[in-house]
Formats: sequence, C-alpha cells, structure tokens
Amino acid sequence: MLPVVGCGLDAGDDELLEATEDAPGEAATIEVAPAAPPQATSRKAESAPTRQFLGPAFTEAPLWPHGGAGGTYTGHVTPPAVIYAVRVRSGSYVDAMGFAWYQPTRWDNLYQAGDAWGNTPLYGGSGGGDNGWWYCPAGKGVIGIRGNSGSYLDRVGVICGDVTNPDPYSPYNTYSPLWGAGGGGWFGEDRCGAGRLVDSFNVRSGTLIDNLQAICINAH
Repeated sequence: MLPVVGCGLDAGDDELLEATEDAPGEAATIEVAPAAPPQATSRKAESAPTRQFLGPAFTEAPLWPHGGAGGTYTGHVTPPAVIYAVRVRSGSYVDAMGFAWYQPTRWDNLYQAGDAWGNTPLYGGSGGGDNGWWYCPAGKGVIGIRGNSGSYLDRVGVICGDVTNPDPYSPYNTYSPLWGAGGGGWFGEDRCGAGRLVDSFNVRSGTLIDNLQAICINAH
C-alpha cells in the first residue's frame, strides 16, 4: 500500500473536499473530446520495416508513485503507446487528468497516417478549472513528470522528449506548465532513463487525482 503523507488544505479549495479521502470503490471518469494526433509525417522510412509498437513488453517498468492511497486504482490507462498530449483540471489540487496516445509503426516512432490513436477519459472529478489539452511539440512524447504530492497529487506537469532517441537530460526537452497549487512536497523531475519513453500511467482517483505513476518502456 502506498504511504499517505498529509498536506494542508488551501482556503477556498475546490468544492470537492468534503472528506479527508475519496469514497472507496468510486473512480470518477469524465468523457472528453478526442485530442487529434500530430500531423502525419512526410519523412520517408524507405528501408525501415513495419514493427511492433515501441520496445519489447519486458522492458516496461513503472517510475515512483506520487500521492496517497485513496481513490480507486486504474492500471495502465492507455495501451503501450507514445503519450503526446495531456488534459488537466486543477485548482488547489489536480482534480482530473486525461491522456492522448498513438501507437507508432515507424522505426523512428513518429506518427504516420493509419497509426492507432486515441485518448482516455478524464480520471478524477469535475472540480477545478479546465486547462484544455496541452500537446508535446512535434516529434516529442512524454518522458517524465514533475510536481508536488502528499495525500493527493497537488501539482503536476509533464516533460516531453524526442520520440526517436529520448534523452532525459537533453537541453531540447520541453516542459509543460505546472497545473495545481503548491501544497504537498516537491517530488522533482521523475524521468524515464536514456532511450525510454512514458508509454502509460497508473492512476488512483476519486473526486481528485490521489496518485499518479508513470510507466516507461524502451523506445526501440
């Protein structure tokens, strides 16, 4: 079981915190409009064979879970895929999150017409403000997260890196805004290792995002 670390409530917080933890067995999900995949690339892959999505399944491993043990657990919320966009509702906490993905068939992991793609529902509640979809730049996908956590996920942002040769320390990586507030403790930048991408997430949720855990896989 994940440890529960207390974090103070901000005055005037989202209208959702009527109790100190989410009701057990209730995982709220909200349907969201699709986030369209990146524009199909025109770069040729002349000698590159069509292959399975990303690296072998045995190379998949989760990063550290951030948050508490409340809410309901949903494992591997996307198929193994490049995560290219996130949608967040936030106020004093991270109220809800959704993820957009595609499954690359090119050797360089860029999106091309015909690749499977989709998006998850919003996990969590309907409080906070809707920040809309935030997209990684072209040719990049999520390689890590950063933020604050305590009993809940207080604040979160994603880190995007090159989908072909991801490098957690590249100066060309892109950072999303940080959504949420400053409660909890800063857990820093939790990134996949060299040559690895985030291919899914484990989520605990109820009226808020209780816990978020990125899952990494080899890019090839």
